[in-house]
Amino acid sequence: MSKVNKSSDTSASRKFPAMYSKIDIWQARTARMLFILMCCAMPIFLVNGYYELPTQKWEFFIFSMVLTLLSVALVWVYRLTRRTKLLPMGKPDISDWAIIGFAAVTILVTLASPFRNDMSIWVGIPTNPGIAVGRYDGAITQLFFVAIFFIISRWYKPREKDFMWFSITAIAISIIGILQFFGLDFLGLWPNYGANVRKHFFDIHLRTTLGNTNTVSVFVTVAVLFTGFLYIRKKSKWQPLWFAASAFSFWMWDVANADSGTIGIAVAMLLCIPFIIQSSKTLGRTLILVSAWVATFTIQTALFGTNLLNLRQINDFAAAGGLHLRPLSSLLPFLAVFAVLLAVGLLLNFKGKELDPDAPPKWKLGVILIVVCILVGIVGVEFLGRPDADGHGSGVIFEAREIMHGNIQDNFGTYRIFIWRNALNAFPNNPIIGTGPDTFALAFPAEAQVAAGGDYQFFENAHNEYIQYLITHGIVGLLFYLAFVISIVVRSVKKAFNDPILMAVLAAFVGYLAQAFFNISHPIASQMFWVFAGILLSRRLSEDGKFEVL
Repeated sequence: MSKVNKSSDTSASRKFPAMYSKIDIWQARTARMLFILMCCAMPIFLVNGYYELPTQKWEFFIFSMVLTLLSVALVWVYRLTRRTKLLPMGKPDISDWAIIGFAAVTILVTLASPFRNDMSIWVGIPTNPGIAVGRYDGAITQLFFVAIFFIISRWYKPREKDFMWFSITAIAISIIGILQFFGLDFLGLWPNYGANVRKHFFDIHLRTTLGNTNTVSVFVTVAVLFTGFLYIRKKSKWQPLWFAASAFSFWMWDVANADSGTIGIAVAMLLCIPFIIQSSKTLGRTLILVSAWVATFTIQTALFGTNLLNLRQINDFAAAGGLHLRPLSSLLPFLAVFAVLLAVGLLLNFKGKELDPDAPPKWKLGVILIVVCILVGIVGVEFLGRPDADGHGSGVIFEAREIMHGNIQDNFGTYRIFIWRNALNAFPNNPIIGTGPDTFALAFPAEAQVAAGGDYQFFENAHNEYIQYLITHGIVGLLFYLAFVISIVVRSVKKAFNDPILMAVLAAFVGYLAQAFFNISHPIASQMFWVFAGILLSRRLSEDGKFEVL
């Protein structure tokens, strides 16, 4: 391959330099096609409403990967005929070795799993004993995830037009879900509910083109942060579109009541404070963006007439006769916060200084602000999470306060505490390489399938990706996975200060890792994680000159 051209442009408006060969361009377009398929087409793809949605998505995923791998094979055939290097990828990075180890464990445990004769571990298990449809998180999916990482990290060159399409996808998905919330299912995704769509919005747990709340949470976390930080850090004609994508995605987070997304967005914003305060203009655009988030929250609260922290208590929307506006006086705190954020943000954006690429990072101030925010958050949880006069309470903030006080109940986090406790009790049965991909339900103690409430539950997933890997891939597989993500994050932080694209991708990547503590991996939205992991590595290694990224 040709030498790295550090001055080459990454925008969509310019063509590849003449120094690149046809096969170089083919590789770049293959990776770009993969980005569009995984991050734009797959999230919005749906052909038959919610009927067997996981199957539809997985079949599209398999089709996309087969198409991509065929293109990769053509490149390899070309290189073999020209007697060039089959994999001109330079010296492997520590992240490469870690994920190769993870893939090796995946294959080994699939072949040696104690459940290899009971089910198709390669594809995945059903989500319920009585149906055939599952999450399709078997070995095939996980190995394809690894393939996505390698293709993107070696061949993908970010272009603004790709981010434009992602932003349009995020806006479309969000608008579909928001309209569904208000009873307008114009795509007919819920053919059996008709005018009562809003009444069943929480009952059947299906939203927009993504389905389950958990997958919505993954997508909106990535979309809010990625497009938001593109708006904050990168000058472009597409900034208004990135701004709109982040705002609409935040609104979708709001109406979907995506609790894990709340954690992901909050943690990423908190850890990105050192990047945000690097210049007054960057801080100003951040405040403008957050004011838009507050605006969507205020609009939703005003139209719906209740506190959105208690959305699950208001499933009688349709019976109540539709919208009932909240009194203006009760919205004044929201409006005041919105006005202050917008005013200060506009002032800093228009009067402040741009980011100086040679200025040292403000680590000390950033760490101080992070600590202050954590302390304020703890005080806020203590105050807002207090039980009522009868000693009762509910919601994420209440549960967080109870945990702070050492009161950890099995039913917290929609029985996640119960699932985690029993999963960790089962871990010693297969501690080294686990039980096999997507075998959590079979490894989970049979006696614990009856939940604390006495009802039968089929726990097919840990709702925590790290515990999930601990059970299915053992301690060895989990350590490889942790080495992979930690090495990528740690070695990308420094360069993110001077690379707007790297900054945006890193924010979304960290948000995903945070929400993964309470969520599931699924080839509906989680494939974006592996795309973004590849972009992080490609941006860093290409600038180091270790190999060329087109």
